[in-house]
Amino acid sequence: MKKLFTFLVLFGVCSSSFAFLTQSNWRWRNNNGTETSATWKAAQNEAITYNTISEVLRLRLEIYNTNSDPTAVEDSLQYTTTPAVSTSWINILAKDETRAFILAGAESTVSQNTPTTTQITGNSYAFVPGKMMADSTVLKLITLPASNRSEFEWAIKGTAQILPNTTYYFRQWGATANGLPPGVTYPSLTTANGLPIKLSYFTVGKEGSRVKLEWSTLSEQNNDRFEVEKSNNSQDWNTIATVPGHGSSSQVHNYTIYDENPLNGINYYRLKQYDFDSHIFLSEIKSLKFDGVAGLIITVSPNPAKDGINFKLNKSFLSTVTAVLNDANGKIIYTETFRNLQANTNTRLNLNQKPSPGLYVLKLQGQGISETIKVVVQ
Repeated sequence: MKKLFTFLVLFGVCSSSFAFLTQSNWRWRNNNGTETSATWKAAQNEAITYNTISEVLRLRLEIYNTNSDPTAVEDSLQYTTTPAVSTSWINILAKDETRAFILAGAESTVSQNTPTTTQITGNSYAFVPGKMMADSTVLKLITLPASNRSEFEWAIKGTAQILPNTTYYFRQWGATANGLPPGVTYPSLTTANGLPIKLSYFTVGKEGSRVKLEWSTLSEQNNDRFEVEKSNNSQDWNTIATVPGHGSSSQVHNYTIYDENPLNGINYYRLKQYDFDSHIFLSEIKSLKFDGVAGLIITVSPNPAKDGINFKLNKSFLSTVTAVLNDANGKIIYTETFRNLQANTNTRLNLNQKPSPGLYVLKLQGQGISETIKVVVQ
């Protein structure tokens, strides 16, 4: 009897120490706005179809606390194709291309740890702000008081490992480990029957003063083309090459292109693949740093200038570049901003009037560029 009493006491202590939270209502939304302005992909507790590998999705989850004490949240987001099998759930990580889903990171339009407002029609508990999750695999540093609810939103995307015509289920797991309440299901999505490609690898590397980009597909379905995109900030993208696809094929296909004009600084690259039905696949982002791109030259022609000042670079700059014209005493007499300066292309300063004859200094400044040249005006 004494042993039984001791067991019951210990069981009671453990039960109170491991009180769990409950996952309830959910809703899928687009990655096209802030925590409050992003649009919804479907109604509350309604599954969606996932048509495009690497499309960023945001999953909104309601979590509530039925315990008599506050409970600290320390959860991860998990997925599975067999929710009834407890050992089948897989954590979604920040970077692991061997898994079907990863966190969106820099591709999300929201910032990690942004507080949430109430966006879901939930139960009657008082609301406590949660967090936006974009690049941290563990949700923590939030305590949910007794009889309170919160909302957490995860920005995720599929990888090349995602399976076509498959239903994936999601849950928040850790401190949130109670069974689902009556009438609520796990959030889910079903992938399209024909996902465009299965990418084997995508690499970028230096080859002298240029960048070599290589990728390979294990199979292709309805593949129209690849567009190779480059950016200086991983947000604003420009197409630098278009490569035809192989339609539908179960064979391995290898692709190679070169970027002849890498930017000074960090270059970001990604593949944007189109199928014949206009579905789009976005690869993971690769980056490569060039410190002081060799042979960077700014030229002015004609020099001496007569009717206007024209300049050109022998390297492209996709970021914003500011042109500053100073007189011989260092006084700024004109400033103009340009975007997407292309290599070996004349760009004209839009001066309101021709400067007085004399010696001037033209300076180009921006991310990855700081170049000057003397200009003589006749």
